[in-house]
Amino acid sequence: MKALLRLYGHFKLTSKIVTLVVLLGALAVGITLYSTISLHAVDRDYRSLIDRDAQASVLVGAAMLDLSDASRLVFAVLTEQEEARMRAAQHVLDRQQDSFRNKITQIRPLLDHADAQLDKILQQQKRLFELAATIVDSAARWRGDRALNIIYTEFDPTLNGLRAEMDLLRADITFHFEAASTRLNATTRATLRNTALAFGLALATIISLSAWLSVTQISRPINALTRAMSRLSTRDYNYPIAYTERRDEVGRMAQALEVFRDNMQRADRLELEAAASAEARRLSQQLVDLTDAMPGAVFQLLVRKGGEAQFIFLSGKAERFIGEVSVGPTDSGLRLDNVRTHRTAEGDAALAAAIAHSIATLEPLDIDMQVSTRERVFWLKTLATARRQEDGATLFNGVWLDISDIKAQSRALEAAKEQAELAAKAKSAFLATMSHEIRTPMNAVIGLTQLALRHPLAPDQQDRVEKILRASRHLLGIINDILDFSKIDSGSLSPEAIVFSPQQILDDVWEMLEGKAADKGLTLNMAPADRLPLLVGDPLRISQILLNYINNAIKFSEAGSVTVRLELEELDGVLHLHGAVRDEGIGLEEGQIQRLFQPFQQADSSITRRFGGTGLGLAISRNLAELLGGSVGVSSAPGRGSTFWFRVRVEPARMDATLPAPPPVEASPEALRGLRLLLVDDNELNRLVASELLKDAGMEVDQAHDGRHAISILEEAPDGTYDGVLMDMMMPELDGLSATRLLRQNPRFLELPIIAMTANASREDVELCLAAGMDAHLAKPIDEHRLWQALARFCRSGGGEAEGRAQAPAPDDARSAPALDLQPLAHFQGRLEPERFAAMILMVRQDCLVRAEKIRAQASRSDPDMLIKLAHDLVATAGQSGFRQLEGLGHALRRAIRERDGEAIDRLIENIDAATLQAIKALELSFADAGEAGAPHGADGRD
Repeated sequence: MKALLRLYGHFKLTSKIVTLVVLLGALAVGITLYSTISLHAVDRDYRSLIDRDAQASVLVGAAMLDLSDASRLVFAVLTEQEEARMRAAQHVLDRQQDSFRNKITQIRPLLDHADAQLDKILQQQKRLFELAATIVDSAARWRGDRALNIIYTEFDPTLNGLRAEMDLLRADITFHFEAASTRLNATTRATLRNTALAFGLALATIISLSAWLSVTQISRPINALTRAMSRLSTRDYNYPIAYTERRDEVGRMAQALEVFRDNMQRADRLELEAAASAEARRLSQQLVDLTDAMPGAVFQLLVRKGGEAQFIFLSGKAERFIGEVSVGPTDSGLRLDNVRTHRTAEGDAALAAAIAHSIATLEPLDIDMQVSTRERVFWLKTLATARRQEDGATLFNGVWLDISDIKAQSRALEAAKEQAELAAKAKSAFLATMSHEIRTPMNAVIGLTQLALRHPLAPDQQDRVEKILRASRHLLGIINDILDFSKIDSGSLSPEAIVFSPQQILDDVWEMLEGKAADKGLTLNMAPADRLPLLVGDPLRISQILLNYINNAIKFSEAGSVTVRLELEELDGVLHLHGAVRDEGIGLEEGQIQRLFQPFQQADSSITRRFGGTGLGLAISRNLAELLGGSVGVSSAPGRGSTFWFRVRVEPARMDATLPAPPPVEASPEALRGLRLLLVDDNELNRLVASELLKDAGMEVDQAHDGRHAISILEEAPDGTYDGVLMDMMMPELDGLSATRLLRQNPRFLELPIIAMTANASREDVELCLAAGMDAHLAKPIDEHRLWQALARFCRSGGGEAEGRAQAPAPDDARSAPALDLQPLAHFQGRLEPERFAAMILMVRQDCLVRAEKIRAQASRSDPDMLIKLAHDLVATAGQSGFRQLEGLGHALRRAIRERDGEAIDRLIENIDAATLQAIKALELSFADAGEAGAPHGADGRD
């Protein structure tokens, strides 16, 4: 290394400086190429990913809609009365099969390594449509029993299997997109980080080398030679002259100085003075040469007290930087008025202020200007030191440098940053769009399923439909998790600071999850928190963390209990609320714990197969806790259960603080009978679901397919015709927001209740609805209770809000209720054919007798979980059939079981048995004609 430095020391100064410049240029070019190539690759991969996976996902969704249409058509064939229409259905099925195959064919080139899966899907769809053709043929031959048998034994399993394969394909597409997005984001961040680091290291290296070159190769030798010359000026010929061994300019200067010293020793005083003068002129020229060899231009500017400025020295390169050189008095000085571009008053003022500050304080000057000469436009950096002269003037010693490349690199980095931000925004927009597109069919699936469960079904059909509803709600929960994670990841969530009660949080969580825990045979315990005072924080986010923890505890526990505890802690003088959820479930190993609280991660891959879920719940909990100034953690051991904890910052409430008013309680649909509503939605299936739900609750419903149609209906109707409007947001022709604004401009509709009912469910969407003039926002899929609540609050005159929380009826109240409410069954009698209605009446009758007998068999209370399930099923069946007394007794039985009131349980079981017979008798009297078609054997209906 020393030999290399000695060799470098013999280079000419120009060569040394050129070497540094070449090194800097090479580093800059290398770093720029690396950044450009990496970011171009990321951009290319992102575009390809979005084009392929998004198109594939859309095709999968469209193909699944074809399956749904085909399934619905198969079932519709059974209700047709004409053979020709049944045969016509087969042609429709053929077209749907062709449409499905075409979509699968379009998907194939978009996906890699999915040929086997697509082949399996094509084989399954071929079998499915063959079964559909067989069903249609059987129905056309009036062999409905054979058609039904094929549906239940072959068609439904094949359809479910095909849907499962399609769901798996869509999940693979989604997983591939998310994994690729994560990888590309990581690549982008790594590229930006490496680029910044490389530029920093390169700059530090060049600065270090420049400093080393300036000190060791220029400043120090010149200082040494200057000292030697000073000693020679005093005739001190014994002072050593260094650097004579160097072969560069400094070495030649030292050697010349050595010669000069020898000449002085041999010459007389006149010759010595003459030689000294000549040497001084040569030294001055050499210094000028040195300045000319530097990469920038060197200058000296003298600014006198009166403001007059004069360049007293400009190196040879000055003309290259500032145009025609003028060494003489000037008023502009470093402002360089004759070369500046993009000149503004603000820029002139800032530049003048910087120069004035440097003159006043003698602080170094550092100014960047974009300038132009006749040859080019570039960025000029001025670096100068200020030194006060004896006469009060200020001398600036400085250098001009061309920093255009550095500016260009800075702009490139900024552009790369903007591209990364645009990519992140594109991801968020994609998630929001996919959420809306999924919520719309989910609304139909959940709504139609709930409508089906309102009516009597065969036990196996009831079980299937309930499973569909649970699966739909589970899918909706996954969608909500993804949206929550996207909002947190984008930083669009902000914490609230309101007064809340920790005890109320525990009560609400217990009410929501106690039934779910009981269904699995678990005990949900809430540690007393009534000693905790009122606090200030974000109770909604705290409840969300607790719900995630408790849901996981219930999911991964098969027996035992789940215990929830809240307590206050003070850490480093800051008050925290500490929550913990303890379960007795499967437990975790140390390696599994390390993977928790990460997005899309679970303890191991078998967890998803056994229990389901996205793996986002714990990641959301962690992010929410950090948003609230806290943290999360877990302690666990295999087979010994787990304790998940969180800690969030809170503040004590003031002494006079009170809890906010509770939200309105749920309203009963009975209180809404007679309302007339206008339903506005461009999706026919959504209109069907909502209208059926509202009509079943006793309301009149008119429909409009877009905002313009809705305005036309409202303007033509007399005042007071409609009690309210249910308005979708996204519609063709005229969207819901625009329609609402137009309605509010009309004095007739200023007070008309308008409620948004839309798949756009973000906080921003809610704010847009309210800002447009809507009264409330309901997210799809529609929650019945929230719908009744909104209608009672805004559409029922006189206020339809309940005064307190709805309670299950007391036993005495239930016994006083009517045995049979005719409205639900009469509704179906008007819609169904007599034979089908008679079969439904028979099914309802048999179902109630079977349930009552099963409840009577549990009188010993040996299996309380089974008893509470039977009570739950009784409430559902009786409520759908209009058996109000039985429905009330079922509610009372559930409450008595949870309160462990043995006497009340025995009494209610006896009352249920008697009320069942009374309900059956009322059913036979009210629907005698229908009963004759399907009456069972036996006087009391028991065979």
